[in-house]
Amino acid sequence: MTNNPKVSVVVPSLNSIKYIHECIDSILNQTLKDIEIICVDAGSTDGTLEVLREYEKNDERLKVIVSDKKSYGYQMNLGIKEAKGEYLGIVESDDYIKENMYENLYNIAIEKKCDIVKGDMLNFWDKEERVYEYRLLNWTEVLYNRILNFKIDKRILTESNIMNPSGIHKMEFIKKYNILCNETPGSAFQDTGFWFQLQVLADSIFLVKEAYYYYRQDNVNSSCNSRAKVYCICDEYDYIREFALKNNINEALPIIAYLRYGGYNWNLYRLGEEYKQEFIQKISKDFKEIQNNGEFDPSFFHATQLEILSAIINNPDEYYYDTTNKPLGAIDKIKNQLSYRLGLCIVQSKSIMDFITLPIRLINVLLEYYFEKKVKNVIYKMQPELKSKPIEEYADYYEALKIKKHLSYKIGKTLLKHPFTFIFRINTIYKEYKKDAKNNIY
Repeated sequence: MTNNPKVSVVVPSLNSIKYIHECIDSILNQTLKDIEIICVDAGSTDGTLEVLREYEKNDERLKVIVSDKKSYGYQMNLGIKEAKGEYLGIVESDDYIKENMYENLYNIAIEKKCDIVKGDMLNFWDKEERVYEYRLLNWTEVLYNRILNFKIDKRILTESNIMNPSGIHKMEFIKKYNILCNETPGSAFQDTGFWFQLQVLADSIFLVKEAYYYYRQDNVNSSCNSRAKVYCICDEYDYIREFALKNNINEALPIIAYLRYGGYNWNLYRLGEEYKQEFIQKISKDFKEIQNNGEFDPSFFHATQLEILSAIINNPDEYYYDTTNKPLGAIDKIKNQLSYRLGLCIVQSKSIMDFITLPIRLINVLLEYYFEKKVKNVIYKMQPELKSKPIEEYADYYEALKIKKHLSYKIGKTLLKHPFTFIFRINTIYKEYKKDAKNNIY
C-alpha cells in the first residue's frame, strides 16, 4: 500500500460477527490492491472487534479504530478524517462487494474526472439459499452514463436511491467542503444527510448501470420499537434543511420536503404499532410548517401522495383510525373505569363547596358505576355478542394507554388501592405527575 492509496474504504461496525468475515474478505480481495481499509468499531461485544484485530495483524492495508461513541455518523467521521486515499469508499459491515468494484469505479472516475462514481446494488436475503434482487440507483434509468450535478439536473436528488456505499467519492472534494455525517447517537439515517451534501455539492457525478455492491436486507429490524429511534429520521431531515439554508441552497427546500415525505412514509411502515399514531401526528405538524414556510411544491408529488398527505395534515387521528381497520372504543373504556371516574371527580373539585360535597359525590360515582356494571352483565348474558372487545383490539388502544398516565387516573387508582392513607399520598402523586409531564414522558 502506498502512502496515498487510490481508495480508502471505511467500514463502520458494531456487533457484526455473523457477517464481518465475508465483508472484510470481499474488500481485501479487490483486484485494485492499492487500497486502505479503515475499520471503525463502536465497541462490539460479540467478537467482531477481535476478528478485526486479527485482520489488522495479517494485512498492513487494514487499520482498526475503536470509536468511543455508538454513533454511525461519528464512526464515519473518524474514518473520513483518517483516510489518506484519493477516493473514499464505504462498506457496511453486514454487506460485501464484487472483487472488481473499486478497480472499475476508480478507472471511470479518473477517465471522466468525476467527484463521485456510483453503481447499482444487489439486494440479498439469506434464506434456504441466498436470494438476490437487482436494485437500480436511478429507477427511471435516464441518469446513467453521463456527467451530472445538482445544478444541471435536480433529478439527481428526486430520482436517485439514497445510497452511499455503492460508489466512490473524491477525498479532495469531501475535504474542500468539509462534508461529514451528522453525529447523532445510534445508527439511524445519519447517512441521509451525508448523501444529500454529496449530491448537491459535487460538480460531477457519474452513475454506472452495473451492480457491484451486495446490500443485505435480512439484518434490518423491520419494526422500530424504541421511542429513541422513532424521530431520528425527523432530526436528520431537519439537519439537511438547516444545511441547505446555511449554504443558500434554497432551491433544494421543496425537494427536501419531498424527500422528507418519502422518508417519513418509510419510517411509518417500520414503526411498532404503539408509535404509529403519534408519528402520524408528527407528520401532520411538520408538513403544516413546511406549507407555512412556502417550501411545499405539489409538482414533485403524485396525486395519490398528495391525497394521503392532505388527509394526514387535515386530520391525523382520523387518518390513523381509517388505515388501521379497527373500531374505536379503547379511550371510552378507560374513561369508564372506576379509577378514572373517581379521580376525575377529585380533580374537578375547585371550590370549597366542591371539597365539602366531595365525599357524597364520590359515593354517587361508586353507586353509578356498580349499577351500570350490573346492567351490562345482565345484557351480556342475554346477548353475549354485545360484549365489548379486549381493549388492545381497538384502534385507539395506544392513545387510551396515555389516559392511564393522566392525573385523574393516577389519583383514582391510588384512592381505590389505599383508601385509608390516600390523603397522605396526594402530594406525592401530584409531584410525580408534574415531573413526568416536564420530562415529556407522556
